[in-house]
Amino acid sequence: MISAWIFDFDGVLVNTMETHFACYSQALEEAGVPIDKAQFYSQAGMTGREQIAYFARRAGKSVDVDAIYRRKGEIFRARKPEARAIESMVDLYKLLRANGHPVAIATGSSRPSVMPVIEQFDLAPNALVTSEDVQRGKPNPDLFLAAAERLGAPPDRCVVVEDSDVGIESAKRAGMRALRFFDRIAGSSARVEKGPLPL
Repeated sequence: MISAWIFDFDGVLVNTMETHFACYSQALEEAGVPIDKAQFYSQAGMTGREQIAYFARRAGKSVDVDAIYRRKGEIFRARKPEARAIESMVDLYKLLRANGHPVAIATGSSRPSVMPVIEQFDLAPNALVTSEDVQRGKPNPDLFLAAAERLGAPPDRCVVVEDSDVGIESAKRAGMRALRFFDRIAGSSARVEKGPLPL
């Protein structure tokens, strides 16, 4: 039996990934570090600092990760979050909440970047875990384990809704089932990872 649901945020409930990518691209470009879009998206769920450190290592550059992360935040705030709700997932999220299921949001993004969007789309969860709450981002299991703990749910009775490779790996490492979501221009779909969902 499922005890709780844990949703990733960017790319699952809302689409802000293009904005995040553009902001990281500008901040890293200013530091002389190239960024690859496909790689960035596949690593969605890492903390921002982990993403910056990854691309700096890949480029063989020694950089001030915190300074670049602060600069990314400045660019993001200046642009304001350009978000659209992913309606199918928001509908599922709100249906679960309305029927009394404990629901968490666990994201590698920062609390200041997600809170305005959560408020904009009325997505207040029972528990929120962000990059400030853990030492390691995805694919480590820390975010999801922290969310389960805050919900008071055993990990093996949690379902994670994710869209990224590192997010799916993180859910598996946490001992949770994962529902893989794909957001496409022509529509959206989802498939279950790690066996069927119990009814």
